[in-house]
Amino acid sequence: MDIASIGAAYSGLKFGKDLFSALIEGKVEQETRNKVIEALTKLGQAQEVLFEIREELFRYQAENESLRKQLGASENWQSRLALYELTKTAGGAMVYESKNDPKHFACPSCIEKQQIQILQDMRTASGRFQCTGCEATFPVNASRKLTSQVSHNHNPYA
Repeated sequence: MDIASIGAAYSGLKFGKDLFSALIEGKVEQETRNKVIEALTKLGQAQEVLFEIREELFRYQAENESLRKQLGASENWQSRLALYELTKTAGGAMVYESKNDPKHFACPSCIEKQQIQILQDMRTASGRFQCTGCEATFPVNASRKLTSQVSHNHNPYA
């Protein structure tokens, strides 16, 4: 039953109730008056039930809209997450790697919170990358050994 049908039914019941109210105000014998009062009571009860049904319909429509939004958000997240895959990097970190260009890594902790935070290269010898969201660091690249570039002939005091 849709809102228009409920509205029409409510209007019809109201008309009937108003008609019976008008009859009772006229001079009608007592037995007829009692029957009319009984009919008015039942019409009033029917109106209350119809009003409750209408309110329940509004609640269901609001809940339906909320669930549609949640479903849309979930589908959107799933499509974004499908662009990444969990991978083990050369440095041993387990992070999400993009499948598309430009290639980049994303923080696994933030992805658990349904956020994609791109890891930033800290340009250190340890090969660490940092998450801009939670500030966690990950050993993405293999560590590079630092070599000493000391020149034996370079003595400023000689």
